Amino acid sequence: MNSAPPDSPPPAQSTLQQLEEGGALSQFASSIAHEVCNPLSQIVLATDLLAGPRPMTDDFRKKIITFLRQGAERIDKAMKSMLQTCAPIETSMVAADANALVEAALDSLTVDASVRVEKHFASNLSTILIDQKHMTEAMAGICANALDAMQPGGGTLTITTSAKVFTSSEREGWQRQSWFRAGDHAVVIEIADTGHGIHKSQMPLIFEAFYTTKTAGKGAGLGLTVAKKVVDLHHGRLEISNRPEGGVQAVLTLKSAAGPSNLDSQPLA
Repeated sequence: MNSAPPDSPPPAQSTLQQLEEGGALSQFASSIAHEVCNPLSQIVLATDLLAGPRPMTDDFRKKIITFLRQGAERIDKAMKSMLQTCAPIETSMVAADANALVEAALDSLTVDASVRVEKHFASNLSTILIDQKHMTEAMAGICANALDAMQPGGGTLTITTSAKVFTSSEREGWQRQSWFRAGDHAVVIEIADTGHGIHKSQMPLIFEAFYTTKTAGKGAGLGLTVAKKVVDLHHGRLEISNRPEGGVQAVLTLKSAAGPSNLDSQPLA
């Protein structure tokens, strides 16, 4: 059996792969540390104030308790999001109505009075085969990003549903996008906002774990990561782009339960 000498240099491809994986791991660890250390510092500061010699009024004590709770909730949210991102997602598929899915996602959110929600729902859509819980959370996460992008000041959130039939197979091969084949029926959900948009330098990073353009405490940067993971598991497609007129549009394409191919023949793994 032939083998390379122990002191021979590793193949270039292997070295590059190791560097890439090492860099991704380093960025992942750095992001986790950032999301935990900031609120942890907040908690330490609050406990120092509680332990201090100064007199403690009821109002001051309430402020410190609020400070402690906010820090703990930020850590809890970051850790739960990280576990959701890294852990396998178990699915229980049912046929569902896309319009009802959008309504359920919106019902789970608090929409500021400064935001107008416009719904343009197609009637008689084919049902989609989804995990109701995970897909509702993914849809809510996408809508929440759109709502955040319009603050302060408000704007318009427009959600449109429509039917689509693929006339040709798209990107046959190993890419996730190859789940759609000629003859497949799909439901398309478009979510558009009138917010500030995404800078072109940030667009390639939006699905990266812990990447966020929000200020500290406003999000751990895992919403789109989890949403993309859920959509991929449904053999669907999530595309995000800037709108020419301003703002961002997210397009979610999900295969309907009807058509020549469906998720019964595709393992969710």
